Amino acid sequence: MTDAFRIARLDVYALEAKITTPVATSFGSMSSRVSALLCIEDTDGHAGWGELWGNFPSITCAYRANLAGQVLPEPLLGAKVETPGAFCIQLADRLRVLAVQSAEPGPIASILAATNQALWDLAARRRGLPLRRALNENAAETVPVYASGLNPTDSVEMAVRAREAGHRAFKAKIGFGDEVDRRNLHGLRIMLKEDEQLFVDANQRWSLAEAIARIPMLEEAEVDWWEEPMLAEASPGDWGVLRGSTMIPLAGGENLRDMGAFRTAFSYLEYVQPDIGKWGGVDGCLAIARSALEHDCTYCPHWLAGGVGLMHSAHVLAAAGGDGRLEVDANPNPLRTRVIDPATGIFEGNLHMVDAPGIGIESPVDDLSEFVTMHESFAASGDRM
Repeated sequence: MTDAFRIARLDVYALEAKITTPVATSFGSMSSRVSALLCIEDTDGHAGWGELWGNFPSITCAYRANLAGQVLPEPLLGAKVETPGAFCIQLADRLRVLAVQSAEPGPIASILAATNQALWDLAARRRGLPLRRALNENAAETVPVYASGLNPTDSVEMAVRAREAGHRAFKAKIGFGDEVDRRNLHGLRIMLKEDEQLFVDANQRWSLAEAIARIPMLEEAEVDWWEEPMLAEASPGDWGVLRGSTMIPLAGGENLRDMGAFRTAFSYLEYVQPDIGKWGGVDGCLAIARSALEHDCTYCPHWLAGGVGLMHSAHVLAAAGGDGRLEVDANPNPLRTRVIDPATGIFEGNLHMVDAPGIGIESPVDDLSEFVTMHESFAASGDRM
């Protein structure tokens, strides 16, 4: 339980950091790393942080930050929060008409998710507890991790660097043509040690027939899970056919946005991967994690953006329990690396979290000021500051 508080201030930020090597996916590449952050402060001076989803295209975060500045001040400022979950249910009801009228269900869901994160960070700080222990007093202090986003041009080199950084499991991007995929999978399988794991992510690249045609290649590479081989919205029947066609476990969930969709997905996914900034926030993802355990599925949160969302994902995973791994992007991203160092460390395949209130990050923008492209502040009076 959390003690009630009243919201006094809202800050909204958009950030962008240019990178020299684009992050490649089967649907496009990212030439910059972006983030949108919410900071919610109560009347006692406690503040909590949340991060909206948005990595591709790069304009997504700036737009959603501006949208948050339009739709959040009125319902947030001066409002009393009994619990983050109950408050966000009411907020979702209030914004539902806008989501339908504007045809913006995704952006509104992301804003709600970040709001839920920020309120939970704030609530945990008020109690002087790490977020994971505010959610579950018996939460783990460490969580298993894997290095994600290995690019097709240098996947082996990236995996070697990730191993040196403490990782023991790795996920390669595929869907760049069979010749490229086969070469990368072969190289990765050769370099991996016996106790290390290899995952692949096709980013919804193929149809059912095309996915089935790739099974021999992936089984030969002995991959440990196959993420998003088809569109997330492909029929459960197609997903069932694919699952019945291979022994490779299927993974997905970052592009599902309601509990009903996840309940259906439990029938064909062995690894369930909601994104804490895209839908549900802390409450939604924790509920999915616990439901996944009941359905003999493994909760492995998706995240490929900044450090705030990564730490929220880590704390929810620690609170949920189970054998899931935390996704940690192996590509350069100062919006992540500059803010998580005080909050965590990776050793022998596990992320170790510090014993600090909330998500363990005091004020991420202090270390990211050069990347801020937009900042708006709103006081309880409703006026912009």
